[in-house]
Amino acid sequence: MSFSVGILLFLLTDVTGEAVKLSKPAGYGALLFPVGLVVGVGVPFAISSKRHPLNNKTSVDTSGIRSLTAYIISAAIGLHNLGEGLAIGAAYAGGQFALTTFLVVGFALHNGTEGMAIAGPISDIPIRMRDPLAMGFLAGFPTVLGSIVGATVVSELAGTFFFSMAAGALLYVIVELTSKAKSPKNTFAGITIGILVMYFTELLLSI
Repeated sequence: MSFSVGILLFLLTDVTGEAVKLSKPAGYGALLFPVGLVVGVGVPFAISSKRHPLNNKTSVDTSGIRSLTAYIISAAIGLHNLGEGLAIGAAYAGGQFALTTFLVVGFALHNGTEGMAIAGPISDIPIRMRDPLAMGFLAGFPTVLGSIVGATVVSELAGTFFFSMAAGALLYVIVELTSKAKSPKNTFAGITIGILVMYFTELLLSI
């Protein structure tokens, strides 16, 4: 799970930077960023608080909580990938077909690494076959949706809101996962490896 945290920390800095960059020319984007961030943190917090062990005096459904965390990660990555899809669609709409192909291949490689972050919380618990399929769809389909939208319309306001919501959801999950850490050394090692893996896959996108 610490490896997942490293990946998520990298994504958090990525989506936060994108949200801030888009909010500058968007006028009301400066207000949308804090709104999206609060929504991104607040929604998963409200959902998970109803299933948290401290709120369940009769039993502790650890597997259910970790499965929920994986779904929240999937949703956060989905919001992040929505922004990537917008970039693909915008490149296609501008007639930059070589750039479009490059973005598709690059993001596919990048998203494969992000899948490891989804698998982290559920790697050692029993799950149904439909769960990883649903998580993959939740994380990946927004790329397709974003591509369609990006090919027809470009909105800095929408980009700011989606990226800031992704940042909020990622922030929630990072805090949730790190609060369960038992070994500081292993946690630091896993986080460092996760960040480095994401860095090198990101580096490949710029080659």
